[in-house]
Amino acid sequence: MSPIRIIIGLLVGGLFLAGELLAFWYFDLPAKWIPVALMLFVAGIGGAIMSIQAHAAMRPYWERACMGIRWRRRFPAAPKAEIREFLNLFVDAFAFRRKRRCRFSPDDKVMDVYRALYPPGSAVDSLELETLCRLLEKRYGIDFATSRRQDITLGEIYEQTHQVG
Repeated sequence: MSPIRIIIGLLVGGLFLAGELLAFWYFDLPAKWIPVALMLFVAGIGGAIMSIQAHAAMRPYWERACMGIRWRRRFPAAPKAEIREFLNLFVDAFAFRRKRRCRFSPDDKVMDVYRALYPPGSAVDSLELETLCRLLEKRYGIDFATSRRQDITLGEIYEQTHQVG
């Protein structure tokens, strides 16, 4: 660990201690609630920062127009409801809002969406790919985990579900 990181850590720790003392004296909080309030505050700020970063990373997808026409051109015989159901499964696996399902194209690679949320070097994810595999197996009977490629697209997965289902 570099000396700069150590100094920054000490400064942040000092700020937290000052915040606790301020809350204790100024707001007259009981001493046992100060660490709880501090952790809630830190968690709220951290969650807000992560949410902003995720939204910024997904901006190229969210700013698109509806991709329904691309799905209809690629799968002209497929009913709209079936395509919507598949896209609902995908957005549910990634915990996106369902109203954003139309932002994904059949040419979008699953790993590109995943890497937009979690750039290389990210330590933790929310098991989106595992959830997608489980939902595909539950709904369509596809063992996607064993046949998963790095460059597989949503359209290719839909083709597999259409052949099985």
